Amino acid sequence: MSHTTNPALHEQEAIHHEVTPNPKTFLVFFVLAGMAFLALFIGFSDLGAMKVVASLAVSTVQAGVLAYFFMDLRSADKLTWLVAASGIFWVFLMFLFILTDFITRHLGVL
Repeated sequence: MSHTTNPALHEQEAIHHEVTPNPKTFLVFFVLAGMAFLALFIGFSDLGAMKVVASLAVSTVQAGVLAYFFMDLRSADKLTWLVAASGIFWVFLMFLFILTDFITRHLGVL
């Protein structure tokens, strides 16, 4: 049994698609780069207990921008939004349980 190839199929595979970035992509890049520099500034500053809160706020905004623009949540259907929201909910629960464990160990509540 011989394997025959279709030359038209190979021509279609050889077509290269070049994606030119639009100005919105550059804006999102500069926002993310600015947030990274803000996180670096927060990391080297002396904010005390607010350093963790500020770092988590910056990382939350970065994750939201990444998900909205680069993971195409802006044009996604409701099921994709539901999956993204459920992921955020479970991460919130993990942080909540870790925080309660940390608080109860050091305060001697239990």
